[in-house]
Amino acid sequence: MPIHTTDHGWVLETRTTAYVIGLNEAGLLTHRYWGIRLPHARDYPAAANPEGWAAFNNPAHLTPEEYPGYEDMKFTEPCLKVAFADGVRDVVLRYTGADICESTTPELRISLRDTVYPLNLTLHYRVHATYDLIERWVSVTNEGAEPITIERIWSALWHLPLGDVYRLTHLSGRWTDEMHLQRELLTPGLKVLESRRITTSHHYNPWFAIDRGNADEELGDVWFGALAWSGNWKILAEMTDVVSTQIGIGINDWDGAWRLIAGETFTTPGSYAGYTLAGFGAASRHMHDYIRDHLLPHGKVTHKVLYNSWEDTTFQVDEASQCALAESAAAMGVELFVMDDGWFHRRDDDNAGLGDWWPDERKFPHGLSGLIERVNELGMDFGLWIEPEMVNPDSDLYWALQIGLFIFLRVPRTLAVINSS
Repeated sequence: MPIHTTDHGWVLETRTTAYVIGLNEAGLLTHRYWGIRLPHARDYPAAANPEGWAAFNNPAHLTPEEYPGYEDMKFTEPCLKVAFADGVRDVVLRYTGADICESTTPELRISLRDTVYPLNLTLHYRVHATYDLIERWVSVTNEGAEPITIERIWSALWHLPLGDVYRLTHLSGRWTDEMHLQRELLTPGLKVLESRRITTSHHYNPWFAIDRGNADEELGDVWFGALAWSGNWKILAEMTDVVSTQIGIGINDWDGAWRLIAGETFTTPGSYAGYTLAGFGAASRHMHDYIRDHLLPHGKVTHKVLYNSWEDTTFQVDEASQCALAESAAAMGVELFVMDDGWFHRRDDDNAGLGDWWPDERKFPHGLSGLIERVNELGMDFGLWIEPEMVNPDSDLYWALQIGLFIFLRVPRTLAVINSS
C-alpha cells in the first residue's frame, strides 16, 4: 500500500520517493518530507514545532503548513483566501479527519474546517507510484446559508527542504517562438509565472523544475511539477526570510473570484509533482510516461507526418486546389493531410466567419466529402483546422449566441486583429 498512516501523520510512497505530512503539537497540518524513499516510517523527520522569537517571526509564520489559509500573523503567500458574507477574510483551518481510498491508484483525503465559519476543505492526494508522481487537488464546500467568495484557491503548495538555495527552471515563449528554457536562482521574495490570457498560452507554461543549481540531464536532485489546467494559471515560488522555499500552483487569482453559494462545492484542477535524484531527464520521463499512459486520449502513438495547407493557400481554399496539394503531399510520403483556415462559411479573410464551422458553399458546393475521399484514396488521413474558442462579430454564431462571449456590455468590445500578410 503506497499510503501509510503513522502517529499523527501519513507517508505517501512511490516507487523510489516519499512525501510525508503530519500534525504538529499545535494541531496544524504540516509538511514533513519530500525526497528519496527511506527504509522505515520512523526515519522521516517529525512535524515541525517552531517556537518563534518575535511577533514578526511567530510560530504561525514559521510552520511549514501543508495548505495555509489567509490568516492573521501568517506572512507567506496563502493557498486559500476567501471573503465571508459579513466581510471577514481570515481563514482559520484545522484538521478534522482523514480517510484512505484503497484502489489501483490510492487516494488520501484530509479534511480541514474553519474554526468559526461553515467552510469545509478536503485535500486530495493520489499516488501514482510507478511514475514517482503525487497528484494533489482541493475541494471546498460551503456548508452554511450565506455565500462565500473564493478569492484564491490553489491546487497545491509544494515545500522544498529547508535551508538550501534553489534554481528554478521554467519555459517561456511567444508567437512562433515557443518553449525557451529559462533558469535562474531563487532569491528571497517572490517569483511569479502566470497566464492572464484565458488559455494556458505560449508565453509561459504551467510547469516548473527546481534543483540546487548543479543538476544536469542525468544526475542531481530535481523537484518538478505541473498543473492540469487550460485556463488562467499561476505558479508562485517564494523564498522566505528564514530560507524556506515553497511553490504554490493553481488557478490564477488575477481578475477572478468564485461565489460559492450555500451547499456548493468547488474543486480545483490537479497538480502533478515528483522528485528524482536522476536529473532533469528522469523528471521529463516520469511526466511523459504518465501523460502518455493516462491522460492522452490515444495513449502511446507514433504521430503521423503532417502536411498543412495554410502556407500554400492561406484563405484561398477550394476543392480543386486542396486536391492538388494533397497529391503533392502524398508524393512526398505525407501521412496526414490537414486543410487549414479558409474552408468554412464566408471565410475569405480574418474579419468574418470564425464560429460558423460548416463548409463554405461557394468553395465546396458539394461539401467536404469529395476532398476527404480523394485524400483517403491517396493513402492519407484527413484533418481539419478549427479554433473553437474564437469568433468573429461578422458571423452567424456571434449574433445567435452572444451570451457565450466574454464581454462587458457597456464598454467597447476588444477585437484581436492578426496581420497575416
